[in-house]
Amino acid sequence: MKLVEITREEIRGDLVGLVPVGSIEQHGPHLPMGTDGIISEYIASKAEEKLKDITLLFPTIYYGVSLEHKGFPFVSLSFQTAISFFTDLLESVFNDLGLRRIIIVNGHGGNSYFLPLVQREFNMKHSDAKVIVFNTFGEEEKILFNVNDLHAGTIETSKIWAIGKSLVRVNKIDEIKNYEVRDGVFIYYSSREANQFGVLNDGKPIRVNEEYGKKILRDLVDKLIWTILNFKV
Repeated sequence: MKLVEITREEIRGDLVGLVPVGSIEQHGPHLPMGTDGIISEYIASKAEEKLKDITLLFPTIYYGVSLEHKGFPFVSLSFQTAISFFTDLLESVFNDLGLRRIIIVNGHGGNSYFLPLVQREFNMKHSDAKVIVFNTFGEEEKILFNVNDLHAGTIETSKIWAIGKSLVRVNKIDEIKNYEVRDGVFIYYSSREANQFGVLNDGKPIRVNEEYGKKILRDLVDKLIWTILNFKV
């Protein structure tokens, strides 16, 4: 079920809440600003389609912490605001909707710095409710594609291509001439300081692979479904 489409009478405490989270930030010259949210929304919505009776899909939160993209276009919350926002959100979902199981479906690596803090505080505070952070990225996809992408490379391009080809500006990929990335990106240096094109990978040119993109998305949906079905408080 989708939260924005149901009535108050249809909300049940035994539902598993799915909260897709992304970011608004540059993804090179070829991918949309909302790439991370598009991916997390796709995965969460596909899981909801298969488990309509036991899930409650929340509207996607497209704003995250994207400070690492200074020098390029982005919209960001501060870490302090993000922590407060998500803490308030989870408390309201628990206290005002009555849900006891909540899964944050996170598509942005930058959110991984604060979401575990919010998760830990919520879970330690409540013995009868729990939150899981489910990331839509990981080492498995790097192994499949045989790349070490950090941002806007082969993996994300192939995922977005599999979701909707029109979202990828294929002609812009050829504009990226330099794939070298400065060490310390996201820790000491912004994406602009690390690479003039804002594409952060292992030095290999972007290769769109629709088959692998679909496989990764399929595997993530299956993994999320497994997480939902095995989520106990």
